[in-house]
Amino acid sequence: MEHDMMMMDMGPEIFGVPFGTLLMLVTGVFYLICAIAIWKPFRQEKNELITALFAFLVYQSISMFFMGVEMWTMNIVYSNIAALAVFIGSAYMLKFPFSKTSEKTRRTAFLIILLVALSLFGWFMMTESRQHALMHFILWYDIVTNGLIVGGSIILFALGSIEQSKRTKALTGGAGVVSCCVVSNAAMLGGAMFTSAIFQFLAPVLILTSIRRMQKEKTETQATTPSIPTPTTN
Repeated sequence: MEHDMMMMDMGPEIFGVPFGTLLMLVTGVFYLICAIAIWKPFRQEKNELITALFAFLVYQSISMFFMGVEMWTMNIVYSNIAALAVFIGSAYMLKFPFSKTSEKTRRTAFLIILLVALSLFGWFMMTESRQHALMHFILWYDIVTNGLIVGGSIILFALGSIEQSKRTKALTGGAGVVSCCVVSNAAMLGGAMFTSAIFQFLAPVLILTSIRRMQKEKTETQATTPSIPTPTTN
């Protein structure tokens, strides 16, 4: 079953590149552009929610781009890089479910998860047969870890939030994560590449929209808040 997902019909060629492969490469670049677009609010806010969303965009960008390169070249090294990006990205995203714990607990959990993820990746690298099985495994890993656990916890956080703006941002961001990590990956496993691509594109659009809306609301609030004049002394 090696490369079973990559060997499916990729459609007509465009500029000598199969359509499915080109779509994967373009999606990776699109995710990178969206990550760059939220870099400023990410640096300004520095909370666990926006950190998880930023990590999601970055690791998906790397993973999708190199998965596309692997589909084009049939060089398994590139799919291994794509899988490594998912493993490392999941360690950063899994900080969100621990967001209500202490900084020390979050840091410890992150290091443990990262160590386990890298150890698991190393185990797959030990034999060629395991490397061929890695991409199939990483799709299920992405579904469960980043989609159901992290995406689900973001949505639950949104439903429990009493602040409307925070609820909207978390709910939209969580829906974006679930759209890519659960729906898109499930469609890819089922061979529905076009459906998978639709939900891959939907995820960063939802995330970018929610963060841009929050930035706009924040700017409007600051603009309408009257400034208190500083008293002067004679």
